[in-house]
Amino acid sequence: MVLKTKSDISRRLLRWFKAHGRDLPWRSAFSPYTVWVSEIMLQQTQVETVIPYYRRFLSSFPTIQALAKAPQDLVLKQWEGLGYYSRARNLHRAAKQVVEAFNGRFPDQMDALITLPGIGKSTAGAILSLAYNQPFPILDGNVKRVLTRLFALRALPGAGLDKILWAYSASLVPSDARSFNSALMDLGATVCRPRNPVCGLCPLKTLCQGFEQHLQELLPLKKKRGPLPLRVQSALVIWKNKRVFIRKRPVKGLLGGLWEFPEEAIKKANLTGGTKRLEIYQNLGFQVNVGEAILKIRQTFTHFKLELHIFNAEYHSGSPPRDKNHRWVSLAGLREFPFSASHKKIVEALSG
Repeated sequence: MVLKTKSDISRRLLRWFKAHGRDLPWRSAFSPYTVWVSEIMLQQTQVETVIPYYRRFLSSFPTIQALAKAPQDLVLKQWEGLGYYSRARNLHRAAKQVVEAFNGRFPDQMDALITLPGIGKSTAGAILSLAYNQPFPILDGNVKRVLTRLFALRALPGAGLDKILWAYSASLVPSDARSFNSALMDLGATVCRPRNPVCGLCPLKTLCQGFEQHLQELLPLKKKRGPLPLRVQSALVIWKNKRVFIRKRPVKGLLGGLWEFPEEAIKKANLTGGTKRLEIYQNLGFQVNVGEAILKIRQTFTHFKLELHIFNAEYHSGSPPRDKNHRWVSLAGLREFPFSASHKKIVEALSG
């Protein structure tokens, strides 16, 4: 691409952004802390979903120092329902690291930023360009789509395509990196959409090779995925003296650090008849009397589908673990703990 075309892309995008850029709450000040929180929340999540979570999160943790001091349960509770909970855990860990290693000042150098948990090259580029207006490129999902169509890149997703896209993104960044990168993201979100792009409103239409070649609906190319595997799980609502038993999931792994009603895998064939009473409480460490099913929940994760069968149960005998990761809690007290989306539905059903 000749230099004139690069500058034309930047000029057109900046002019379009001035008239059509989105009014987003984290753009009011472009502070490193608020940019960072918003960028982490926006990973794999739509802006409309993020905004109320962002406002609530900043209300609870207005500074990086406040976030670093907060208990993990409280951080996860404020994140509850937003999904991809490793993002919240990484935010918490990174806040502690910034306070301890950088005296509470968010780094303004790429090498330092990418040492923080949960911050990769694109998130670091967003922080440096949006918060500090440094000329760093970004490559989130919206930007990938815009650049793939703009240059008609017919490669399947992967490291090879990403390398090309990084080169294009870096070559386009002008001195006003903050506005330009914001414009790229907004164009992808509002005009160059995944489906039904509004090419007639695009300021880059006459420069877009994908549009010229009628490829805008086909790009970016996608790898074919097979059907998601089904996992069948059971969960027990165990009662003792009007309290229920919950435990915290291991920090590492799916839904790490969240609380749950005891859950484990079960063969679907064992959901009927007496065998279920043996199958679904083997991993508790104490004995319960299992009753009937009270709820069934289906949920789709990135790599599998979950079918969760919930049973009422009564504590019978034995010694439940006595530590901070296992609790007997009243129904009212359940609302203080962070649960996954599926287990939050159990809480809501019990509170009914």
